Order: sequence, then C-alpha cells, then structure tokens
Amino acid sequence: MPFASNRQVSYGWKNIRLLFGIYMFGVGFVFYGFNVIFPEMVSVMGWRRGDAAWAQTVHGLLFGFAAPVVAVVTNRFGARTTLVTGLIVVASGCVLLATVVSEIWQWVLVWGVVMAFGFAFGGVIPIQATITQWFDRRRSMALGLVMSAAGVGGFVAQPLFTWVAENFGGWRSAWLAATGFAIAALLLTRGIVNRPGDLDQTVDGDSDDAAGVDGRGAPKTFKTRQHWTLKEALATRSLWLLIVLFLAAVLPLYILMVHGVLHLTDLRYERMEAASVLSFMLAGSAFARFPLGWLGDQIEPRLILTVLNIAAILAMVLIWRAPNVGLLLLAGVLYGAAYGGAIVLLPTLIANYYGAASFASINGFIFPVQIIFASVAPVAAGYLADQVGNYDLAFMTVIAFLAVAVFCALIATPPQKAVQNSALPAD
Repeated sequence: MPFASNRQVSYGWKNIRLLFGIYMFGVGFVFYGFNVIFPEMVSVMGWRRGDAAWAQTVHGLLFGFAAPVVAVVTNRFGARTTLVTGLIVVASGCVLLATVVSEIWQWVLVWGVVMAFGFAFGGVIPIQATITQWFDRRRSMALGLVMSAAGVGGFVAQPLFTWVAENFGGWRSAWLAATGFAIAALLLTRGIVNRPGDLDQTVDGDSDDAAGVDGRGAPKTFKTRQHWTLKEALATRSLWLLIVLFLAAVLPLYILMVHGVLHLTDLRYERMEAASVLSFMLAGSAFARFPLGWLGDQIEPRLILTVLNIAAILAMVLIWRAPNVGLLLLAGVLYGAAYGGAIVLLPTLIANYYGAASFASINGFIFPVQIIFASVAPVAAGYLADQVGNYDLAFMTVIAFLAVAVFCALIATPPQKAVQNSALPAD
C-alpha cells in the first residue's frame, strides 16, 4: 500500500496514470480489437452476420445486468478488487477465444457471457467511480484524461490486430495478442487506491477542493452539495433525459463496432481502409476526451453534449453514404470526438447532479437500461443486412435517435430537491 508524504500530493494523480494504463490495455486494445477481429471470424468461419452478432447483443445485455452488481461490489470492496476480478476474467476469455472457440455457440458463450462479466467488473464502472471519489473541481478533466485511454488503445489496436491476423495465422493470433494486453492491465491494478480517505487525503488534494471551491470563487458548473439516493434520482426528469443521452452515445457505437467494417467492405472498400476509418474514429475519441473534459469544468456539459450530438449526426450520415475515403476518415474522427466527449461528460453530469457518493449506484442503474436497448441494435442490423443486403434502415434509425438526443441535451437541466438551498447554484 502506498503512503502519503508529509507534503500532501494527491495520490489521485498517480491513480489517474494507473487507470489510464488499465483502461488503455484492458478496454482499448481488447474490447475495441473486437471491431476488426470479428469480421475476420465471420468471413473465415462462414457465419451468418445476424447469427454471429448475437454474441455482441448477449454481451451487452449481460454487461448491463451485471452493472448493479458491479456497483455494489465496488462500493463494498473497492474499485481495485473489482478491477482485479474483472481483468482475470478478461484475460481468461481471450485465451479461450484464441484456442477453443470454433463454433458459433462457443463464440456467443465466450464473448457474450464470459467477456461481458470481465469487462463489467474490469472496466468503466469501477474506473469512473474511483475518479469521482478523488476529484471534484477537476472531475470532468480527470475523467477526460482516463477515458481517452480507450481511444488511444483502440486507435493502435485496429491496424495492429488487422496486421497480426493477416501475417501470423489469422484471427486466433489476434486474440492471443489481446491476452497479453489484458495481463498488462491486470498488473497495473496493484497500485490503485480506492478513496482519498484510505491515505488520509482529501478530494483534489486539498481541503478547499474537498468543499468544491478552488479559492477563485464559486464553481463554474452546477455541482450538488446534497446526497441523492437512487430512488430520489429516479423521480427526476433529468435522470431520464440523461439515459436517452447515454443511449444516443452507444447506439451508433454498437452498430459501427459490429457492422462498420462489413458495411464499408460491402461498398467495396478494402478491409484495411475500413479498419482505418474505425481507427480514426478511436483516435478522434482519444484526442477529444481530455480537452472536452477540461471544457466540461468550464461550461455546462449538457450544452457541449448538444453540439456533440449534432456532430454525431453529420458523421453517421457520411459513414452511411461513404462518398470517399477522405470523407470517411473525417467522419470517423468527427464521430469519435462526439462519442469520446459523451462518455466523459455524461458521467460528469451524473456526479455533478447527484453527487460522487451516489455515482456508482446511479451508474449501476443506468447501464442495464442503456445496454438492454443498445444491445438489440447489432442483431437487428445484421438480420436486416442478411435480408435486404444493406444497412440503410439501421443508419436512418440511429440518425433519427441522435436528433432526439439533441433536444434532450438542451432541456436536461440540473435537478432540484424539494428542500430549498440544497445545492450550490451554477454561474
């Protein structure tokens, strides 16, 4: 266990570095490596797209259903124990994918069930919960720093796993490489400290930050000073609007993850060109998360999300119509930035609106709702493509939902308790 020095320097910043590595290796390389390994599996094994896409749907559903359990485990045993458990499962699942899977039911079982629980326990929920415990004033920026890690890993993983599969024995070798990255993430968990109180430290590293004031006046964005229970949060309009925004963030991602390469190769783009679009998407996501996270501490995040959803609409139209490689790469960066900003700013809004202490519980509720709806999209898109030969209806549906999200972001104002003066007002 690390020790605090006499001159207090927040261990939260070391946590940030460790969590960055964990998220980059465990999620960026392994989870986003799926984007380019899956199409190779479909092609080599001769699977129907709709049937094979069930793995991602089951994965998403079980990830969502596991989220409340992950929240409870994180609150009770701490993020470090939760991450260790999950990453052991992820590494084991990668080994099974590399060595055992040969039938479609095995693929659904390992990716859909085993890896779902691994990513649930070894991914975003305990990572974000740790950050919200350690940071208040710089919460959005800290989330942006760590969340950028998955985009960095995914940006490298797309061409890397494509190259590995083409030169070292196919898709099994790519999953074997992914195993190494999962183990690297597991090793980094050793230094994680769950909460500032574990080292007699305070939020953001000083007492003023713990109160949410930086010595230069009131916070620039709304941050509640009241504790909200999950039941209280569910009674607010704001939470349900945020759930719509969470859905808008993941629906396009799920479609592109499972079918992006297949959609572009159907339009006669080369496999490496298609992989490059997804790689640029993840690069855009990676590089946008930190600056948008910083901006989320300066401007109300819901206003930024309004702009990001408009950008996502434009990007999805370009990817759908696929006019040329240059515009596809631009669309990849644009959608990546929109998605990357959303996954930083939405957790920030949950913590800002309802409090850091309630974050894990509320996030644990949102994930099942979000994932249940989002997870049916890849299967539906896959069966439609099998029947009609294109993804037009899938893209049109996602674009329409993003338009709804623009309106929801505009009206997702901070909730107010019945008790007066329950929160510091926003500037």
